[in-house]
Amino acid sequence: TDKGQLIRCPVEDIRIAGRSTQGVIVFDTAEDEHVVSVEHIGEDAENGNDNGNGG
Repeated sequence: TDKGQLIRCPVEDIRIAGRSTQGVIVFDTAEDEHVVSVEHIGEDAENGNDNGNGG
């Protein structure tokens, strides 16, 4: 976030929600805090096989 908050969680831990729901909250931010970046880390990076070129 723009306030320095960082999270990392396996995508399997995020439950699937149907179309009629209001979505899934992964984490909360403060009222004046905004998400500035999202990154997908591939399985190769998880296993230590990242080549350093963005996954």
